[in-house]
Amino acid sequence: MRAYDCVIVGAGPAGGRAGMSIAKAGHTVLFLEKRDVVGVPVQCGEGLSQFGLENAGLSEHADWVRERVKGVRAILPDGSDFTVTIPGYCIDRAKFDQWVVQTAVDAGAELRLRTKVSGVHRHDGGWIVETDRGDSFRARTLIGADGPASNVARWAGLLQQRVYVKAVEYRFAAQDWSYPCDGWLIFVYAQKYRGGYAWVFPKNGFYDVGVLAMDRVKELMDAFCAEMRVPLDRIHKKTGGDIPLRYTFSSLAAPGLAIVGDAAGVTNPVFGGGIHPALYSGKVAGDVAVEALARDEMARFQEYDRIMKGSPFLDPVLWKTADLFASWDDAHYNFAGDVVDHGDTGDVTTMRAFWRILTRHPRYLSETRDLLTMRRGMSLTQKYGW
Repeated sequence: MRAYDCVIVGAGPAGGRAGMSIAKAGHTVLFLEKRDVVGVPVQCGEGLSQFGLENAGLSEHADWVRERVKGVRAILPDGSDFTVTIPGYCIDRAKFDQWVVQTAVDAGAELRLRTKVSGVHRHDGGWIVETDRGDSFRARTLIGADGPASNVARWAGLLQQRVYVKAVEYRFAAQDWSYPCDGWLIFVYAQKYRGGYAWVFPKNGFYDVGVLAMDRVKELMDAFCAEMRVPLDRIHKKTGGDIPLRYTFSSLAAPGLAIVGDAAGVTNPVFGGGIHPALYSGKVAGDVAVEALARDEMARFQEYDRIMKGSPFLDPVLWKTADLFASWDDAHYNFAGDVVDHGDTGDVTTMRAFWRILTRHPRYLSETRDLLTMRRGMSLTQKYGW
């Protein structure tokens, strides 16, 4: 049975970023990935902010940048809009994941594809990782980066409850699309999405169009395409999957173990952005693992749980904000656009917003506390959510 300093279950951005740090520190790392190709199939809208990349200690690479964007343009039920400026990218997610993982491999990590982990258990202060190929590996440390199913967390007895939403996405060629993006990610809000939204992401020659919602996703998606007058018989690709909304853990770590990315439920619940949280959680887990391995003190992994639970990515105000959005009707969404004067959210102070409510929408004054909660949640989302 081969032994490694760290076995990482899942070769996505979270696991890849963790492996990058651990391998660069000179430790032996093994990625176990169930898919045939890293990053394929893509189950993601593929948006990443410039801040999110930098916050993970990474730099832009032309190989995976599809289109640079200025931020988010929010479309409201009455047809008006407002913007949220934060520069970033529409990326090729498969190439991005491959780049992150390859960086770790170049630093000495090993990658095994088409290998599904079938179980993990404690052994002699470390871990035994079993696979569907009949072989097993001994690991001093273990990182669960196995996506929304979070199997490693369940086997370790850490995951208590998970709630997720559904998303579906269609890809269209540019010549089949007429709605202008003008350098923005388009988010369309309405009561029918029940706290979710529809989106349009420009990808340099094509457009990815999707819906995130609690239910009726396919129905809402087809209706959105009809509203946009895009031909459903010209779809180039379909994708979709589960997006973590609210996961409950006894802890995100145990001695010698960390749960990262979607497996940890760190996807932003306000609009489902997950790449930045995944990269950040992977970086933190990798840094903690390097220190634990250097000192041979596996209890240090609890520091990962402390850091993540104290981070903006798991601030309870995000869940409160998501719940409030889910309770809104179309009038509330239109009201929000008017409060920010249909401009950019960065130009609106709390005092100015309150004055507009007082003078133009006094019936919403009773919701001031909720609105302040949402403002804080949206402020966190603007910086950390994608």
